[in-house]
Amino acid sequence: MKVILLQDVARVGKAGDIKEVKNGYAFNFLLPEGLAEVATPQLVKQAEKFIAKRKQELEAAVIDLKTKASAVSGRSVRVKTKAEENGKLFGSIGKSEIALALESTGVSIDAQAIVLTKPFKEVGSFPVEADFGHGVKASFELTIEAE
Repeated sequence: MKVILLQDVARVGKAGDIKEVKNGYAFNFLLPEGLAEVATPQLVKQAEKFIAKRKQELEAAVIDLKTKASAVSGRSVRVKTKAEENGKLFGSIGKSEIALALESTGVSIDAQAIVLTKPFKEVGSFPVEADFGHGVKASFELTIEAE
């Protein structure tokens, strides 16, 4: 049975997708729960317009992400913080501190885009990667200096 999904359904598809599902799944789950409608020719045309619009919005978003990535790529960011004589920091430098340091250089990104396995706890220079989603990534250098 052909249905148009009204909401995202795990392992089936996203809202607006036209999917072929088994009759029992459609009649017993998707339709009663309001997750899908039977695909009529009129609804199929509406769904195709919705999908085209969603695709254009996604392409625009990816272009915006690539612009942010190019602004971050290759940049060098400095953070000054208190440290011991042997180079160990009294605290740590995490995603939010790195995002603030980037913002002070004129580039604003979401802290969640910064990829860290663990916070930095010593002085030095480190490569950092930012993952903006949709396959858009950028690398930059973080230099942590003692005050």
